[in-house]
Amino acid sequence: MDQAIIFAHGKGIDEVELDHSTKTKLVGVNQLVRLIIVAQRAGIRKFIIISDSGDNKLIKNLCSDRRINSEIEIHPYGNPIELDPNNYLVLQSNLVITPQNLYTLIDSSEINSINESDNLLLVDRSDDKCVKLNGDHIEEGFIECGKALGAFVGYGKNLEKLIDSSVCINSYIKDSIDSGQVRFVTIPEGGYWYHLKAGNESVKTAEEILFSNVGKTATGWISRNINSKFSLPTSSILVRTSLTPNMISVLINIIGLLSGPFLAFGHPVLGALFMHLATILDRCDGEVARVKLMETKKGQWVDTISDQFTVFSFFVGLTIGYYRLTDSVVPIVLGVFNLSVFIFFLIWSFYYLKNYTSSGSLVSYFTVDKYDSEKSSLVRRFILFLRPMSRRNFYSLGFLVVSIIGGYPWMLGFLSFAMLLFLIHLIEDIINISKFRNNKNKV
Repeated sequence: MDQAIIFAHGKGIDEVELDHSTKTKLVGVNQLVRLIIVAQRAGIRKFIIISDSGDNKLIKNLCSDRRINSEIEIHPYGNPIELDPNNYLVLQSNLVITPQNLYTLIDSSEINSINESDNLLLVDRSDDKCVKLNGDHIEEGFIECGKALGAFVGYGKNLEKLIDSSVCINSYIKDSIDSGQVRFVTIPEGGYWYHLKAGNESVKTAEEILFSNVGKTATGWISRNINSKFSLPTSSILVRTSLTPNMISVLINIIGLLSGPFLAFGHPVLGALFMHLATILDRCDGEVARVKLMETKKGQWVDTISDQFTVFSFFVGLTIGYYRLTDSVVPIVLGVFNLSVFIFFLIWSFYYLKNYTSSGSLVSYFTVDKYDSEKSSLVRRFILFLRPMSRRNFYSLGFLVVSIIGGYPWMLGFLSFAMLLFLIHLIEDIINISKFRNNKNKV
């Protein structure tokens, strides 16, 4: 199923007028545009927008957004329509939801078992006391309890009557429930949804939901529970500006680059502090991209590459700073070793991401584990145990603490030990992938 009908006029399942949603923006994105992009990501390729007659501004907004690559038809509310004899996804335009939740409905096995008179309703919960079920059909409760999301699957010929007669979605679903013609699918646990209403308070609530959901996507305990407390408020300001996620990546990188000069000229704590500050803010470009639905593979690569300039600056600054302090050859030797491993990692990891993944984020590099041999070496198991510490949100905080406690010697010592383990990790990764490719060629 790749067709959807969006009601942008009349009343929704919650009996709220839907016209306002076509003019409302959440974090700078028009709500109807947001819903179409979300549905696209769930697999929809053709949309019929039921709107007030001849809304030229609406058509202009939809056509001008480059993220929308689907076929769109605007149909006047209350006018007769002829639909294909197939199932359609039906959405009310004030629904704020994730692609995963919509995909749960679209990809449900229940669709194959419903007949032409049935509707398949997406709901929040089915175990509430106010909900009354008869097998897999709804008898009463979901609409009254506010558990119905305003998304359902219906048969084209039945939906023609809904559109032609100007009946609101609420009345249509209620009548279908009374006729025993509504089944249900429950959204996954943790999935969010919200019915946007007119007014600033509702917009504020919806935006808070979007940002709280973005905060859950962070990798690592420190990133989720500490860094996000600083990055999310910053991102909520950045989304009001004209800055794109790629511009934000570059600005954050400029902050990170300052770590090198401070380290080189005798200020290890300030150098580590700027490195950690850039790490905290490094979440902002991704957070802005996700809430504004601007994520792209190109953006992932921009973020990944710009991050490496910060790390490179840190490595060089630490080497120069310790050398200027001691006038010894040891920092130079260790620094050259660390930089060599770092450059080797960049060349190999970028090759791996390009040829073995569909991502431009270094987070995806660790999918390399699926090529591990059945019996990993003791060193490999030790490295895997320490791997969470290789996340930037962990080691940048670690270097800040170490810079305060032991200064240059501790910082360079810890870095050199970590890079030695990392070199072993990389060599094993390359060997494992080579074995996998050889075995695949033999087959």
